[in-house]
Amino acid sequence: MKKIDEFCERSADRLVWLFISAYVIIFSYLSFLKFQSFGYLDWDLASDAVVVWNSVHGKLLYYPFLEQSIFGAHLYLVIFLILPVYALFQSPLTLLFLQSVFLGLAAFPLYLLARTRLNKTFALSLAAAYLLYPSLGYINLFETHFEVYEIFFLFFALYYFEKENFKKFLVFISLALLCKENASLAVFMLGIYALIRKRPGKWVVIPLLAGAIWFLAAVKAVIPHFAKDAKLYHEGFIFSAYYSHLGNSLAEMARTIIFHPLRVAAYALTPNKLLYLFRIFLPVGFLSLLSPWALVPTIPILMQNLLSMAETHASIYFQYVALLIPFVFYSAVQAIARLLRNKFIMARQVGLLGYLLVFTVFSGFYMQAPQFNIDRQILQYSPNDYSEEKEKLVKAIPKGSPVIATFQFLPKLADRRGLYSMHLVSSGYKMYTAVKYEPPKDLEYALIDFNEPLMIAGFFPPSAPANIRSFIEAGGWSALRALDDIVLFKKGRSPGSGLCEAVDAPKIGHPMGVNLRNEIIFLGYDIIDDGMPEGRILHLAYYWKKIGGKDRPSNFFIQFTDMAGNIRFQAQHTFGYRVYLRDEWKEGQVMKENHYILVPSGLEKGDYNISFGPFIFEKGTDSPEEARAR
Repeated sequence: MKKIDEFCERSADRLVWLFISAYVIIFSYLSFLKFQSFGYLDWDLASDAVVVWNSVHGKLLYYPFLEQSIFGAHLYLVIFLILPVYALFQSPLTLLFLQSVFLGLAAFPLYLLARTRLNKTFALSLAAAYLLYPSLGYINLFETHFEVYEIFFLFFALYYFEKENFKKFLVFISLALLCKENASLAVFMLGIYALIRKRPGKWVVIPLLAGAIWFLAAVKAVIPHFAKDAKLYHEGFIFSAYYSHLGNSLAEMARTIIFHPLRVAAYALTPNKLLYLFRIFLPVGFLSLLSPWALVPTIPILMQNLLSMAETHASIYFQYVALLIPFVFYSAVQAIARLLRNKFIMARQVGLLGYLLVFTVFSGFYMQAPQFNIDRQILQYSPNDYSEEKEKLVKAIPKGSPVIATFQFLPKLADRRGLYSMHLVSSGYKMYTAVKYEPPKDLEYALIDFNEPLMIAGFFPPSAPANIRSFIEAGGWSALRALDDIVLFKKGRSPGSGLCEAVDAPKIGHPMGVNLRNEIIFLGYDIIDDGMPEGRILHLAYYWKKIGGKDRPSNFFIQFTDMAGNIRFQAQHTFGYRVYLRDEWKEGQVMKENHYILVPSGLEKGDYNISFGPFIFEKGTDSPEEARAR
């Protein structure tokens, strides 16, 4: 241990910056790859990007997904600190880079904080453990979030708390308050913690007052003021809906927590939520639990996450864990310092150091942290034929044109005022309300992935197919370009430009006549020449006839085999693009469905056989015929 300490005394100050630099470079690169490959599949990055873009282009803080100021949802005052940088480099990549920088830089104030109680060996080890903390990697790669900056500010606040530098402590708790309204809860509890630590009155009173006033002002005044539909947002604070099982107001929620503790505990301590707590403390070997007083500031944040109806709130994979991270490591510092006061442990401190590092590494592999799977992340997000073709679809939309799109395309289109999300059309309602959603009249383009994962998983009620069909048909949209189940629409219908349309007595180039469960006949297909010889999009037209029943395929496969019978390429298509060939399809009616398949760049020119099947039905297993007609 002596040699390790001597090495760290000489090199730790440099090594901590080396670790930080490595983290920032790696995660900036991963974020760049993920952005380029359309890997951001939620709305958060696009939300942040369009808010800052609007702010530097004359519409301060406007959030088009809610049709109001972002302050009507969250009090992100930290935006004003980010805007000067964004104004110079106007790209969502700027937000991704800043997020990686500040999450990485937070290791430095943690290192300083640890140095107030520990030697450089343990301080460097804790800084490394932080940079390898699984949740850190996950939240870094999950979209962007303004609240993650609070990790950096709170580590500095805790450092100056230990140094008893009150002025600088105030500076950094003030900066933390700018990140999100719930940071005020942690600040309030810092006042309680100061009381436990028997600090002078100002250390107690000012955080208590600042936290309480900030929280009440945010949720009772500022957010309701900016909320466009305050009555629908549960007293103006829209996220109160996640706690409606506790009451319809903050006062009712507080009464439920106080007077029904067993019921509340049963809700907060389910197996999944206990696993969440296990995963929070595992990477530091549960050392944090040996210093419970240092965890006091986490109490309201843990309650917020554990009592929420949203499963994502009690998960290590999302930004909701950010406010806990500084205190997990702060309490670990306190616990290690306390343990080292024991002569037996002090004489065997290399064992304690090994214990910490073993749990750090083990938890990284156990939780499959991005920091421990960098090669897999690079492989997953490396650009390919598919992402290149998606980029062409995005570039086909003129800069500044109003557009509505599914999630993965929103970040690339966030450089415009008229940006809207397709999940609102799919769900049929404005976000967090029971108000019917009406798409803007000035839309010019719609870019839709009919298999968008989050839209299908979370915003696709039974009415969604009809909602989307109505949007396309009533808006007079025509398919401009397409790629598998992704379609770029442009306002203005032209003949034959629809995805699915009824036809009478079609002449089919490749007839098949396959009966699918006595409900649908696959009449055959055509290969359509769109006059694009250099393109790699194969346009097929399928012909379907409904003969009875209510079941339908959910998807089917298209296989391309060479003359020797080897499968060279396989595509999958969602039947009717998930929204057509449903209730609107009448018995006896023949429908023509256009499908545009991306042919891989590595596929040689030549003659291929095309086969179809199996057809996967919504109810039951594959079609028994499997329709492998050639």
